[in-house]
Order: sequence, then structure tokens, then C-alpha cells
Amino acid sequence: MLAIITSDSHGHIDLFRKLIKAYPDADLYLDAGDSEKHDFELVPFISVKGNCDAYIRERYRIIGFGSDNIYLFHGAYTNLCDKALYLRARRYKCNIIIHGHTHVPKYHIYQGIHIICPGSVVYPRFASDATYVLLRREPEIKVEFIKVKYEKSG
Repeated sequence: MLAIITSDSHGHIDLFRKLIKAYPDADLYLDAGDSEKHDFELVPFISVKGNCDAYIRERYRIIGFGSDNIYLFHGAYTNLCDKALYLRARRYKCNIIIHGHTHVPKYHIYQGIHIICPGSVVYPRFASDATYVLLRREPEIKVEFIKVKYEKSG
């Protein structure tokens, strides 16, 4: 299985179309918020409300990914330390938790919970590159950060 994970695109939805074209056989397309668009503009991406989103209503989503459950949310106004993320994932019976907001790519496992932040596809912070994530289940979970070279269209 393959999931494409983005966050913090801040209005640059042309990147979504490029990712759909690059990965047409992905099982899931997930966005951790701050797209600044309506959710229907992001389809087939499943998105959540970030602190810069006026149109998306869902603050979090629980999504099946094979035998795994993913907790997807943005993370603004939330404690994003490992223990808090672990407790949130466990509360909703998820073994993967994905957040955005920080614009800093992160992946590690904390007490059996996979914690993923894809970074930002447009505006990275703290000398990181603009990134998105490929999440694979084959059969173990694998996370790969892909660097983005963004060029504005039009």
C-alpha cells in the first residue's frame, strides 16, 4: 500500500495535481491541513482543517490503511510532544499519527506509534527542504521524505 502525505501548501494546489499525476496508483492521498482551499478542490486528497483554513471543517480524521489506522490532524494549538501525540493516537486506536503545522519534516516511532510530520511542500522552516512523504506498507511501515522543487505555474 502507498499513501502520499502533504501539509502546509498554503494555496499552492498545483502541487496536488502534480503528485496525483506522479503517483496515480496510490491508495491514499492525505493532507495535514493549511491548504487554504475547499476540500472539494483537493480531491482525491483527504484533508483536515489547519489554522489557516477557512473552508475545511474536519479537525481530524481516522483513516484505515490496510491493517493500520491513521490519525490525521493539523496540530495547531496542540501539544506536539511525543507523549501527547502517543496518547492521542492510542485514544483513537491508531498506530500512525500524522500532523502538520510545524513545516519541519519528522518521523520516528514512540512506544510503538509512528509519528509523522511531512513538513511543508512549499514553505520549509529551520533549513529543512520543502518535502512530502511516501508512506508504504510492504509489509512493514516505511516512511520516505521526498524533496520538492517548487516552481510557481502561470
